[in-house]
Amino acid sequence: MKNPVVKWFRPTRKVGSVTEITAESLREMGVSAIALDADNTTSYDRTTTPLPGAIEWINSMKAAGFKMLLLSNGPGKRAGTLAEVYGIPVLAMSLKPSPTGYIRAVLKFKTAPKNFVMIGDQLFTDIWGANLTGFQTIYCKPAGPDEGQKLLWLMKRLSEKLLFWYFDRIGDDAL
Repeated sequence: MKNPVVKWFRPTRKVGSVTEITAESLREMGVSAIALDADNTTSYDRTTTPLPGAIEWINSMKAAGFKMLLLSNGPGKRAGTLAEVYGIPVLAMSLKPSPTGYIRAVLKFKTAPKNFVMIGDQLFTDIWGANLTGFQTIYCKPAGPDEGQKLLWLMKRLSEKLLFWYFDRIGDDAL
């Protein structure tokens, strides 16, 4: 039986920035649909300002034929503004890590969970919820700190560092 910490929290892949992900690498994973996080993954935290290269990367993925949507815990207005800038649909207030938003994404695109990838910067929301739902996952290094709850952000990021240390220590044997 797979270790539950590995099963729920280990991402399929880890990258420094969303712009490092190629269409070819997603095709190799069997992906046809992409769910994107907003804050610190494709935009600066709690803003409607895209990160450098995010719009171009999203356009290249759309041109490569991937279905895409913004899956955000953020408020509908802000998430909707970002989705409009990106030219993709949005599922705001998605309640990550609850499977609710992920299931809505599956139903929206009529795509099997195994053919979806969630790209996000938080193990305890983006990656956990996607793993619970059967999505593939790509952890993206956060672009910056959480501008709202600095103590909570620090605790989450320290916990993530501990988990990544553990994942590196056990290697791929636990996959």
